[in-house]
Amino acid sequence: MSKRALGFLLAFFVTASLLYSSIFTAFCESEFSGDATSLGDTYTSEEALTGVDGEEYPSGSESSLEAVTAAPSTVSLAQYPVLTVSAISNYFGRIDAEYNEFTREITVTYLLKSSRRLLSVYWTLSYDSELLTVDPKKNTAATICPMMKDDAIMSIDSKKGVICFSANDLRMFDYTTSEAVFVKIVFDTAQLTHKDSEITKVDLSVSDLIVSEPNPQTGESFDGKEVALVANSKAKKTDVQVSKYTTITPSTFVEPSANPATPEQKLTTSPPTTVKPSPATQPTKPQQEKEKKTDSDTLLYTGTWYVALLILVILLICSTILFIMRKRDIYNN
Repeated sequence: MSKRALGFLLAFFVTASLLYSSIFTAFCESEFSGDATSLGDTYTSEEALTGVDGEEYPSGSESSLEAVTAAPSTVSLAQYPVLTVSAISNYFGRIDAEYNEFTREITVTYLLKSSRRLLSVYWTLSYDSELLTVDPKKNTAATICPMMKDDAIMSIDSKKGVICFSANDLRMFDYTTSEAVFVKIVFDTAQLTHKDSEITKVDLSVSDLIVSEPNPQTGESFDGKEVALVANSKAKKTDVQVSKYTTITPSTFVEPSANPATPEQKLTTSPPTTVKPSPATQPTKPQQEKEKKTDSDTLLYTGTWYVALLILVILLICSTILFIMRKRDIYNN
């Protein structure tokens, strides 16, 4: 065989190799590119929608990921209560609560039940006006004491932090059936940060509290049946059965756990938040694209199907030329 024939034969094998590589590459792209795309775009309820780079991807057509509502929580950096409030009184019980920096409103309520009806009452309530404020729109006679709203005389001194209240009625106020609101105040808190640690009190001082029994004929107070439960700010011992207690907005401060997930952080109550699930066992979209790219890089890339067709045509031409030249050599010899 002549050198020319060997050269064409070598060219034939090189061209055949390129053709095989091109056809195999085009086949792999057509078969697996669609699957890789579908894997990258379709997520089940257990897969993540957030990639490693923080970019969010929409859910695919096979199943939609529903948002998960986390338990109400707000991260607070405070190691101690930002605000501690003690509701005290010379007649009612004491109650304390601790709050974080996100607490904006605190309600203190004194409730009362008596075996006799209330004839007259006079009390004052003091508070720290730098830490707590009383909004007159939130605190009216109807909200402070619904039972006595039509006969109440009330004043609010926001600068001094003092509320004065008095009411009396011969037909009396019925606190005999159930425990009812005696005093209810809604406070707005000052703008505090996690670095603050304030302690304050709300002090209800009952100056006079008189009860009595109604006259069956007139419905008004019986003369001589009046009993002072409190006189000159001092509670009296009587045979009148009284039930009284104090409530306050529940504490929002929670002490840091022994092994917190994040240092100097704790969970406290706040409006619910909506979060997306963390990545599960399935790889995220950027990882899948990276894997797809790595696999395709191991193949010899020569082009798409039309490039393979062009190489095939060239191969046929070369084969024809090789065949003609071989015949010519045989004829010459």
